Amino acid sequence: MTKEEILLKNLEETKNSLSTDRLDMSFGEIMSMYERKEIIIDPIFQRLFRWTEYQQTRFIESLLLGIPIPPIFVAEDKDGRWELVDGLQRISTVFSFFGLLEKLPEKNDWILKHGELIPDFENFGCKDLPLKLQLNIKRAVCRIEIVKWNSKYDMRYELFNRLNTGGARLTDQEIRNCIFRGVSSDFNLFLSEEAKQQAFIDLIGPTEKQVEELYLDELVLRFCALYNNGENVRENISEHMTSFMKKIVTAPERIDEFKSIFNRTITLLKPIGKEAFRGSNNVLSTSLYDGISIGIAQNIEKYEEKNTSYLIDKINQLKGDSDFRKASGSAANSKTRILKRLQVAHELFERE
Repeated sequence: MTKEEILLKNLEETKNSLSTDRLDMSFGEIMSMYERKEIIIDPIFQRLFRWTEYQQTRFIESLLLGIPIPPIFVAEDKDGRWELVDGLQRISTVFSFFGLLEKLPEKNDWILKHGELIPDFENFGCKDLPLKLQLNIKRAVCRIEIVKWNSKYDMRYELFNRLNTGGARLTDQEIRNCIFRGVSSDFNLFLSEEAKQQAFIDLIGPTEKQVEELYLDELVLRFCALYNNGENVRENISEHMTSFMKKIVTAPERIDEFKSIFNRTITLLKPIGKEAFRGSNNVLSTSLYDGISIGIAQNIEKYEEKNTSYLIDKINQLKGDSDFRKASGSAANSKTRILKRLQVAHELFERE
């Protein structure tokens, strides 16, 4: 085979591994699917519904004026239901306007603001609008892009990873949760529960935006993906975590193992507080997070017998280690630097 023939063959095989479909549906039909539990819209696993009433008003105004809107992307699960992956803000705007949003009932029945093109919208709720306008919203058509259940999961991930619709790109963790939840939600629930631990939150000190974008969930996943698994790190940490999660969702029996070691590690770090993972600039360092959490976890029994001052001394040694610092900084998420950091941290935390 020539290089050109190999290229064409690989391209065709990859293209055939992605099974998609598209439909044009009215928002009324989508609302009916939601009420029948045929479409899953779960902010626990996705970006939170956080549009302001001004943004929501603009969207309702667009629907009533017939202004084209971006497509909504869903992934089909094994039972044929749709899981919303991209379009949460748009879908939730319509559902909450009609009072249908189950997960966040406090967002329901909001009142329109001053419209950019139709100022007269101000102070109208859904029930205050003329019936004709209520029906026009329900009859407004939206393109639905569907990734079928028989697609390869890595291709589904790649598709959604490349989306940048609506000016609000999904984070890698939001995409992972959405895609792999179709196999099993057990591991997603584990990540979510651990991310909500107050001791862990205090250690990380996340911003509100980081919480909304599942950054804490991603850090729990990062720990699990690196724990006793450094030799399998791929070219960068994001690819590695995706590959790991793809495998682990089919092995829920390992969740208890990760839960135990993660909680034991966090318990040891709790007295130190958020200074544990911060350098001289007082900013959270994922390099320190990797080295310290994995270094402790791989020597957990030893450190459970030591006092906190001993652990603080080890952490300070790691922060001052020249080899560790060289493997941090720019390109810190590359395979070679991750492996070097884990090696340095393991040796330091292992020795007396």
